[in-house]
Amino acid sequence: MNTRKRVVRHGLVGGGFVTLLLAASFGLALGVPTTVSTALLFFWLVVVGTAMFAAGRWERVVVGPAVIGWPRIAAFAIVALAVGWTAISVTSLLEGDGVTGLGPVEVVITAGMVGYFAWFARECWVGGARIDEETFAIE
Repeated sequence: MNTRKRVVRHGLVGGGFVTLLLAASFGLALGVPTTVSTALLFFWLVVVGTAMFAAGRWERVVVGPAVIGWPRIAAFAIVALAVGWTAISVTSLLEGDGVTGLGPVEVVITAGMVGYFAWFARECWVGGARIDEETFAIE
């Protein structure tokens, strides 16, 4: 495993672990979700965290009858993260001053992060257009 691949994979494991911890803390703090929005938030965190952790931990993941390489699982996780982040940010901005309380600055932050996530998800999906192909090799 080359250095870039190791960094990406370790980042996915760490990000997945922290996301699952966040989901667990919401579960402990809020208990059983009583609203659809809370249930969706919890489900989203679990899906993103599990997918990130799996992509970082295993070269291939069996999903039903298919065997999927870690870069595709990572791309799915990153897209799910971006979609959820966008939904939460837009919803909170429409209801008030946003999640961060920064209003218009949150729009810029969200656009920048979602743009980065989209780029990185594409890199994972195609196996490296700008990033070295060896980073996304499946051994």
